[in-house]
Amino acid sequence: MARPGRPKSERAASAQIVRIKLRLYPGEDDDLIAFFGDIPAGLRAISVKRALRDGAIIDQDRTQPESDLLDALDAFLL
Repeated sequence: MARPGRPKSERAASAQIVRIKLRLYPGEDDDLIAFFGDIPAGLRAISVKRALRDGAIIDQDRTQPESDLLDALDAFLL
């Protein structure tokens, strides 16, 4: 007997699951609180992925931590 419901996706076997827990504080994170409050039910994951792709700069080739880059910039400017 077949299981009820939608069949499993073939992509599910290779998917990576990333769980993030955020604490958002009124007054400090009002923009993010509004962002998450405006997301329709069931669309949170895709909304976060879109926001990350549109607003985040991801540099896969960077080998130095950001603090090292800032220290080098400070030394260069002084």
